[in-house]
Amino acid sequence: MARILVVDDDTALLDMARVLLEKQGGHEAVLSADGEEALAIARENPPDLAIIDVMMPGMTGYELCRQLRASPETAAMPILVLTARGQPVDRAAALEVGADEHVAKPFEMSDLLDRVNELLEWGATAARSRIVVLLGLRGGVGVTTLAVNLAATLLREGRDSVCLVDLCPSSGHVALQLGLRPEPNWKKLASIATPDADAVEGALMEHRSGLRVLASPIVPVVGEGLPRSTVETVLGTLRERFEIVVVDTPSVLGGATMAALEAATNTWLVMAAEPASIQTVLGTGRALGEQADAFSVILNQAAPGQAVSPRATEQVLKRRLAGNTPFDPGQAQALARGQPLAFGEPDSPLAKAMNGLVKTLI
Repeated sequence: MARILVVDDDTALLDMARVLLEKQGGHEAVLSADGEEALAIARENPPDLAIIDVMMPGMTGYELCRQLRASPETAAMPILVLTARGQPVDRAAALEVGADEHVAKPFEMSDLLDRVNELLEWGATAARSRIVVLLGLRGGVGVTTLAVNLAATLLREGRDSVCLVDLCPSSGHVALQLGLRPEPNWKKLASIATPDADAVEGALMEHRSGLRVLASPIVPVVGEGLPRSTVETVLGTLRERFEIVVVDTPSVLGGATMAALEAATNTWLVMAAEPASIQTVLGTGRALGEQADAFSVILNQAAPGQAVSPRATEQVLKRRLAGNTPFDPGQAQALARGQPLAFGEPDSPLAKAMNGLVKTLI
């Protein structure tokens, strides 16, 4: 039995939903006719799934979806959106705000129950997996290095189903750090409206360690890169296939990055101990609002020496650092060899720091 939140200002629909979910589906239905009230209910006692109508007075269904995705308690919860419109643009709008499924009114109640049960089954699988997104809007702070070594450390810790994704449209370096030529990569996926599981599988490489990699094309892409909707589909597919998906995002809040952040179960905001990086982190927080409050801020020393101490950094940011990875002189040689320190030198300073971060993650 699942606990399902139904949000609609139509009381007749709420009554029918209760009968459908409890009498026919064997679930517990929690009803609300108000978006603000529903958000408070979900945060206090997160349901297993939410059914949300788009058109409501006050907080719309779209805004409610955004708020639920921005809250750590409900970020991974399956969401089904109900709308009076069934055009492709309406489905795209629902998916853009974080919905997992879109159902157009009018609909058969039996069909709605089927969709609910399918989403619950998917959610049970997704709940056992994680999408860890690494973000750094200032270049050169070591986001890719941490992403690669995080994935490698997860494998060393016994997580045998790990996928590493490089969303950079300008010749990303994940494959380079692993000593791989990025063929295949995600370029073909960009031309498919809705890539299926076979298409996603066909775009993955395999490292000799067993790590699977969705690489960035070696030739920079003109334009934004992977469309937002494609990233949503790809990450959803990978989450069903792998225990942990690690995502290296572009250093811009474009569609691909936002799709990754909304799909994330954990987000690491990577920074360096220098004024420009601190300014960027503060700006990122202002741009993303409450969503950024749930991020783990990782201080990474990508170069020797640091202009600002970790303590001073915390005082300026007004938040605690979740991790502090030291400068590791072995990283330059590791990059030249195409072998991450977490694989080749597990006793190195960076590898040891990654071990500690992984323990907080899993």
